[in-house]
Amino acid sequence: MRKIKSGSIAFVAAMAVVGLLNTASTVRADDSVGTISQLSGAAQIQRGGATLAAQQGAPLRLHDTVTTQPDASVTLGFADGSSVALSGSTSVAIEESTVVNGQPVPSRVTLISGDIHTIVPDKEGRPHSIEVNTANAKVTGPSPNQ
Repeated sequence: MRKIKSGSIAFVAAMAVVGLLNTASTVRADDSVGTISQLSGAAQIQRGGATLAAQQGAPLRLHDTVTTQPDASVTLGFADGSSVALSGSTSVAIEESTVVNGQPVPSRVTLISGDIHTIVPDKEGRPHSIEVNTANAKVTGPSPNQ
C-alpha cells in the first residue's frame, strides 16, 4: 500500500495513474464524459457559471465541478467502467478528458476538498482502488507491471 500526503490533491484519473490509457484524443467541452450513477442526499453540479441540482442519471461534462452536501454521497460513473464515489462535503472538478475505446472519459479529476473512492479497471479488467482525501491517498490493486 502506498500513502501520499498533500494539502491540495490533484490526481490524474486512475487510468493514467496505473498507465492504462490507450489513446489521448481531446474531447469537446460540450460532450458528456459520464453520469451521476448514484445519489443519496443533495449535491450540485457547477457548469459554466450555473449551479444545477445533481440528479441520478444527469450527464457530466468536461469542466463540471460536483459538490456534495455534508450528509450526501454521489457516485460518478464513466463509460470505461470506472467510477468515483464522493462522500459528504466533497468537491471535485473534471478538468481533462480523453477517448478510450471510442468513449469520452475523464483523464484528470481534481479533488478540491473532501474524500473520494475510485475504482478503475486495468486493460485486463482487474479493478484498481484509489482512496483520496485532502490529507492522504491510498492505492490498492494488482501491480500495473504484472
